[in-house]
Formats: sequence, structure tokens, C-alpha cells
Amino acid sequence: MSSITYAVDATPPARIVWLNALQHISLSAVTLVFPRIVAEAAGADPETITRYVSLAMVAMGLGTLIQAYGRRGVGSGFLLLGHCTILYVPFAVEAARTGGLGAVAGLTIVAGLTEMLLSRCIRPLRPFIPPEIIGVVILLLGAMLGLFGLRLMLGIGPGSQSGAVEMASSAITLATIIGVAIWARPALRSLAVLVGVGTGCAAFVLIALASGGFASAIRDVAFVTPRWPLDLPSFPVAFLPGFLIGAVACFVRAIADLTACQQLANPNWKAPDFQSIRAGTLADGLGCVVAGVIGVLGTNTYSGSVGLAAANGVLARRVGVAAGIGWIVLGLLPGAASILYAIPAGILGAACFYSATFTIRTGITMLSQRLVDTRRTLIIGAAIATSMLVVDSHGHGHLPLLVQQVLNSPLAAAMLLALALNAVLRLGIPRTAMLRWLPASGFDPLQAFADAQGRAWGARVELIQRATHFLEEFSQLAPRFAAPGREIEVRLRYDDVGLQVELLWPGEPLATGRPDIDADDGSLQVALMRHWADEMRAAPLENGRQTLIAYIDDR
Repeated sequence: MSSITYAVDATPPARIVWLNALQHISLSAVTLVFPRIVAEAAGADPETITRYVSLAMVAMGLGTLIQAYGRRGVGSGFLLLGHCTILYVPFAVEAARTGGLGAVAGLTIVAGLTEMLLSRCIRPLRPFIPPEIIGVVILLLGAMLGLFGLRLMLGIGPGSQSGAVEMASSAITLATIIGVAIWARPALRSLAVLVGVGTGCAAFVLIALASGGFASAIRDVAFVTPRWPLDLPSFPVAFLPGFLIGAVACFVRAIADLTACQQLANPNWKAPDFQSIRAGTLADGLGCVVAGVIGVLGTNTYSGSVGLAAANGVLARRVGVAAGIGWIVLGLLPGAASILYAIPAGILGAACFYSATFTIRTGITMLSQRLVDTRRTLIIGAAIATSMLVVDSHGHGHLPLLVQQVLNSPLAAAMLLALALNAVLRLGIPRTAMLRWLPASGFDPLQAFADAQGRAWGARVELIQRATHFLEEFSQLAPRFAAPGREIEVRLRYDDVGLQVELLWPGEPLATGRPDIDADDGSLQVALMRHWADEMRAAPLENGRQTLIAYIDDR
């Protein structure tokens, strides 16, 4: 990841703001293929399809602005664009074929309201969406985005061309982006995607002119005036379950993208800030409702913008505001949708492929920070394997329609499986664990106990390491004050934001006052215990028993 050039609340020069906004717009423009697919499924004529895509651009801009707002509990305030998401496409296509664009609009409103409702329940839902699921979702988002971009580059994705001219310009685009990002001057590296897309477009024009194929692309540009509404919303209940599944998938995806934004913005990030996530998922749902009111496919946070921000180090939300305004202006500008479609999809796919690598890195980093046991290994492995199976499988026509629609979305299928497995496998994992330990047995049983519980809880590696260091110092002190041959109770309690260590023993109290580290009375071990714990207190109990309670914060 690049170092942060402009933080979230920074005020970059106007030139930097608008050039980076243009980068994000060009990166997310490739997702306009999804509303086009839905409009074509509804049997719309070319003029209506163009208007539909133009309204989708307006919806993407409004969703981005709502997310960037970041005040009064609405919006995260991060640079996180909205886009017409593929997560609704399988369900929207079926609804459009039967009920037209009005059915898609109405059910999109319901889906957005569902996500808004889920955002209000973020606290009770926290145990069911643990960090390892967020990490694997980010990893899969990057993988799916990279696969999508690669397919477009090779001419095998939706809306792509497979000619030699398009493939050559895609290769030039990717090579330029990588070259600028690695070897250009620091001031230019943050604009690598924009330079690459511009170079790729110039190469496409030159090659097309030389081959005589450029005139046909110009003739396809249609200057159609946007119009609203295209169709009145309707609410066919038969397709509602699919859109509700899409809403859950979008909710989890938004949590993953917002968590990735937090990790980018804070080099010392340890755990998700659910207050920010609550505001961000509320904004994401509200943006989806706005898209439904406008009459287009539902929107969701765009992982590609997270990858781009990680690549160029520009996190300023002013860039998000500028990108939102840019999308709205383009959506209301006659001919803008056609001009964007005139850009070869492979060129935009190259930008997606590049940004996806940084999203994948964020997911891997998040997963590597957590201890995993058999349960969590199963959840992570099953989600990844399911996504690969769905990508590789096309023979599920014998399954119920709703199942087919879910399997048409690898990310949705993997998310739902991970959530279901976590809900089942988390049963039987207590938040408090106890070990009876003999000081004569040494430190090893304490280390094994802390490691096993950390894996069962999915705690951060650093948190368990601090607890282990604390227990190691205690194990060296215990023979000094614990009654010989008597067991010490070691209790660990995990609450998602920290770990409490409680020690109970028969014998003498442990002096926890100001230590004299030069004395040979255990003061050095006490000082180190205070170093590893954020809070520590000792107290006598009845029957000559003593207790020491320490709390290690994970925030």
C-alpha cells in the first residue's frame, strides 16, 4: 500500500481533487454494464437503455455524496464510491423479464430499506459478522473484481469486445498504469490509473484510425436527453426473496468496504469502528433507496475505489464529493452515457484489474491479523471454495429459480455460506474460559491455553501475544507467593474489544505498587505485567485467597 498522501479530512489542491475524482469515475464506469444488462432483459429499446444508464449514473453520484457526507449518523465520510452492483443483477434480470423496469425499481426500494434496517441492528449482529468473515469478503471482492477486469481485457466479459485492437489497447493501459505507479515521479504516481486509461484510449484511437474501424464507434454515440421516470415502481412479491438476499449481501459487502477504509485511514487499526460502519451502511441503504426511486438497479459501495485509494494514497473525502458531483453531471449530460460506452471495456477492465490487487492485499492483511481454529478455517475455506465453484459451474438449471439466481453471483453465494456456517459453528464457544494451573508445570500450559482460546474466539494475534507475555511474567512470579502444591485458577474473558485475565490463588498477595526494578523481589516482572496490560488491580478474597485482574484493550 502506498503511504497516505492526503488523509480523509485533508484539503488537497483543486487539481488533485478533480483529477483523482476523474480516476474514480473512470474506474467505476465499467460497472455501467450492469444496468444495461437489466434494461436489455426488460426488452427496452436503445433510446430507453441509454436513458436508463444515464439515470444509473445520477444514482451512483447521489449514493457517493450520501456516503461522503459523514455527519449526524449518515455516511461514513470516507472516499467510497457507490456503483450499480452485480449483487442485484441475477435477481433484477428475472424481475425485469417478467415485470419490466418498474419491478426492478420497486424491489430495489425494498432492498434499500432492508439494508437501512440492518444498519440499525449492527450491534446485535456483530457476533454474526466477525472480522474473519469481513476479511474473506474483502479478499473475494478483490478476486472477483480482478477476475472481472481480466475477463474484460481478454474480451470474454459482458459488454467487452474481443478484437485485436481492443486487446492491444487494454495491454497498453495496464502496462502504463503499472509503469507510472512504480517508476514515475511521486506526484504522478497517484494519477497512475488516469494516465493509463488516457494512454489506452489514445492508443485505441490511433490503432482504430489506422485500421479504419474508428468511424463505427463514433456513429454509435447517441445524444439522448435524460428523462424521469422511465416506469412507475411495482412490487411483485415473487421476486422479493432474491432482492432481500441481495440486500444482505450488499450489507456485508458495505461492512467489508468500510472496514477496509478504516484500515487504510488508520495505520494503527486494530478492530472495526462499528459506529462508523453503522453510519456507512445506513448511507449505503439510503443510496439504494434513491436508486429505486430514480428507477434503476440498486447501488452498493464499490471495492474498486478502496483499492484505488490504497494504491495512490489519496483518501480525502473531498475526492468522493467531486466524484459524486461528476457522476450526476455526466448523467444529466446528453450523450455522456454513449461516450462512456465508446471507451473499450478492456481499458476500464485493466484499471479494475490493477486496483483489485490492492483490495486483495487488504483482505489478506486482515485475515493474517486473526488467530483461526478449525471452525474459522472451515468458514474461510468453504467460502473461498464456494466462490470458485460458482465461477466454474454453469450446470445448475435443475435447481429452484432462487438458488440459481444466488449461484449466478459467486460473492453472494460465498457470503451467505460463510454467514450460515458462522451462525452454526459459533454455538458452544463460551466467552469465558478457565484453566486450573500448577506453577510447578511451568509456562507452557498457560501459553497453550491462551493460544487455543484465541483461536476459538478469532482474536487478533497481537492481543493474544500481549496476554501470553503477561501470563509468562506471572508464571515466573507465582512460586514466590502461591501456596505450594495448590492450583491457580486462570480465567480469560473475551468481549470483542479486549481481553480480561483473572487469576485466583491461595497464598500471599502480589505487591502491585510502584515496583523497584533493581530489586530481586519480582518487581521487574510486575513492571512488565503492567506494560502488557492496560489495567491491572489486585484484591484479597475470603479464606486466604487472592485475585489479580488485568484488562488488555484491543481498540
